[in-house]
Amino acid sequence: MNALLRRFVDLIEPDLTAAGFVRRGPVFRHLDAAGNGIALDVQPTAAMWGEVEFFVNAGLLLAPHLRFYFGDEDPGREAMPHHSVWDHRLTGMRDHHLFSLSTEADADTAATIVLTWLAASLPRLKSCLGDYDAMFAAIAADGRHADPDGTWHEAVLRLYAHADRGDVAAVRAALGTWHDTGPDSLAAHALHLAEQRRRERES
Repeated sequence: MNALLRRFVDLIEPDLTAAGFVRRGPVFRHLDAAGNGIALDVQPTAAMWGEVEFFVNAGLLLAPHLRFYFGDEDPGREAMPHHSVWDHRLTGMRDHHLFSLSTEADADTAATIVLTWLAASLPRLKSCLGDYDAMFAAIAADGRHADPDGTWHEAVLRLYAHADRGDVAAVRAALGTWHDTGPDSLAAHALHLAEQRRRERES
């Protein structure tokens, strides 16, 4: 790992570790007992202005949604922000989202930006873990802002909210506008979950 990138990672890692994150390569992950979590990814890109450049991506992970991607495998090893129901690319130092490091001072500045965002955002993200009502409230709150942090994948979230309640009819209704409903699709996975949850509630 580039020395400046290593300095940046070393500066943010203690706060993330204290918040319950585990680092694997350039990705920090926090998962609760039910498998809901948060992922923070340091994504290198081709350097144009500095010695090393990267993006920092964050994602809110929903346990049943992760099982679509990973089945019975441990998502703590592979889950990324793009597997999320909410994702965000942090505002960086250059070109809006880009972090560009040429000096140790740059690494320190980048770490301060990320740690400031984490201090402001982690309580809200943790309060949403596995809590559909909290996530829908956050969607409504974000809708009142012109430039909210991140993007909610509301259709996916609502699909799994119906599925987790065992509401098969609501899932089928939502899938009426879904493009991919094949046997290996997310839609099929959600429908299977809804049927499973319904059986559990009826037994």
